[in-house]
Amino acid sequence: MAAGARAAYCPHPMPLRNSKVLVRVRTWPRRVVITVMVVAMLLLAARIAMPSVVKRMVNDRLQRIPGYTGYVNEIGIHLWRGAYSLHGFGILRLNGKVREPFFLAKDIDFSLAWRELWHGKIVSEVYIEQGQLNFVKGPSAEESQTDLDHRWQDVIKDIFPIDITHLEITDGLLRYVDTTRQPNVNLFVTHMRATATGLRNRPGERHSGEFPAEITIEGESLGAGKLNLVLVAEPLAAEPHFHVDLKLDNVNLPALNESLRAYAHVDVGRGTFRLVGEMAGRDGGFQGYVKPFFEGLDFHNLEDKDKDIGSQIWKHIVAGAASLVKDKARDQVATRIPFEGKFGDAKVGLFATVTNLFRHGFIRPFNPTVEDSVYAANVLPTGKSANGNDVAKNKPDENPGERDPANPKPLP
Repeated sequence: MAAGARAAYCPHPMPLRNSKVLVRVRTWPRRVVITVMVVAMLLLAARIAMPSVVKRMVNDRLQRIPGYTGYVNEIGIHLWRGAYSLHGFGILRLNGKVREPFFLAKDIDFSLAWRELWHGKIVSEVYIEQGQLNFVKGPSAEESQTDLDHRWQDVIKDIFPIDITHLEITDGLLRYVDTTRQPNVNLFVTHMRATATGLRNRPGERHSGEFPAEITIEGESLGAGKLNLVLVAEPLAAEPHFHVDLKLDNVNLPALNESLRAYAHVDVGRGTFRLVGEMAGRDGGFQGYVKPFFEGLDFHNLEDKDKDIGSQIWKHIVAGAASLVKDKARDQVATRIPFEGKFGDAKVGLFATVTNLFRHGFIRPFNPTVEDSVYAANVLPTGKSANGNDVAKNKPDENPGERDPANPKPLP
């Protein structure tokens, strides 16, 4: 009984030769069957060969970058989502006099932005894992790599010819090396997280306001500082049209001693550094400010006894000047450095910088906060302010305004 029931519930499968599909295929002309099989085999072969073909094409293009060369180790093809990925990507200076690679990345993924198709746009998204960008300033052009020009846009368009609207970088590294100074300067931001959106949008498009694109960058600086940058811009403008806020917090100042020796010929034994800044640009002009803060400064360290007499005298002068302008209640030296001008011709307000040192120390200290006092709508092509209130004349922390960072508007 049990055996009979088991047989009833476990019927034998239909023999393959009796399958309806095979029966139908057998009715096709022999020529059609052969054609279908050949096409299927060709498609399979093309899919298998595609990564190698694309890798060869990408490497060929990377090796034709003027002054540079590049490579990619592996290519991944993802037809189902309209994407392909590069694994083990690098760009290096061609003459070999710069030891640092210009750009490295563990993985780069290019894909279609499917949600943008509903808005009638064919654009792409790019995701970069462990991207590393190195700028080097050397004693000659052959020993430097600071180029940011159209050649990189041409390369990106050639290896993925669809406009990019969204970019993300995870666990990135941004580095600046200056070998013209002694000791050499080596500044960097690690564990960088960057997101850029709206890179192909126009003002007013889909409620984007004056600035349709936004770029945010977070990371850790040398000295365990926390970096936060927010930039809003009109990416398709003929001239740079943007607003940027910058904040760098809690940098352990002794970690910057090599840079301090290189630029200021001085070092410290203890202290904390902070920096805030703001900048806006439009029609070729720009203006802004930075506010550096030095807290708990102590210029004494164990290396002082090995320094020559000139270095020791200079260090005492700098320490005395810092003590003179220090806000005693906060144990803090700070100033506000205004700048303005046209791109390629910046002017720094030196008199205002010195005045603000004494203002902070003796009249009223200001805070490490962004003022919201500059905005693109107020910038003339010369870098001056349209309302006549030049950035160099602004007093620290006065009239912060009530501006939405994503859509700056003139102050009343």
